[in-house]
This record gives sequence, C-alpha cells and structure tokens, in this order.
Amino acid sequence: YEKFAATGVRNISGYNEFVQQKKLENGTKHPTLPFIVVIVDELADLMMVASNEVEDAIIRLAQMARAAGIHMILATQRPSVDVITGIIKANVPSRMAFAVSSGTDSRTIIDSNGAEKLLGRGDMLFLPMGENKPIRVQ
Repeated sequence: YEKFAATGVRNISGYNEFVQQKKLENGTKHPTLPFIVVIVDELADLMMVASNEVEDAIIRLAQMARAAGIHMILATQRPSVDVITGIIKANVPSRMAFAVSSGTDSRTIIDSNGAEKLLGRGDMLFLPMGENKPIRVQ
C-alpha cells in the first residue's frame, strides 16, 4: 500500500501500469508487482485448532488482499457453518461449490440449493461477486 500511495494509484493493476509507463518515458527499472494466490487446503482442520485466530487472519487478508493483487482459495470437504462462518462468507465475494451431500451444505457454501445435485468430475456451481444466482460450469 505504501507503493500505491507513493505513486498515486489505488491497486496493483494501476501500479503496474504506472511502472510500465515510467519505463517507456525515462527508462527507470522498477519491477512490476506479481499477483499472488494463497491456497488454504482443508480450512476445517485449521478452524478446529484455532478458529478465532484463523478467522481473523482470513478476514484481514480478504479485506486488504484484492487491491494488492492477492487472491485466496479456501477449500474444505466439510462445509459447515462453524467452518465457513458468516464473516468469512461476507468477505469472500466469489464462491464455488462442487458436489456436496446435502442441500444444507450447498446453502452453507453458495447460499442456495443445487450443489447436492451436481454430477461430480468437475461439475460445479460458481457464485461470482455481485451475483445472487450461481452459474453451473465444468
């Protein structure tokens, strides 16, 4: 965020465009910033060990990450409300659900039924940011 403020931009894309423009104008060699993907596999295990600390870290990262070019993938095989809390859902705007065993699990992930009827083999429901109805994709 310090680099963004120093260059007068709001996000990583703006910063990288600024750096590229400066390279063209006067040959300065500031590196562009990379996009980063943070993957948390089996969120349920972490939430069982230290739920408050894990939830706080995920929330903080989710709030700050998008502008800084950090994307999160949170995965679990146990989609219950004690794992995917309301606060986590509120701060993770896009969600996807693969085949689950019940409508309750589907509602926990994407706020609607449907994932319990998926065929498997990559069949999923994707709920993009700003949408209220999931899209079926494979």
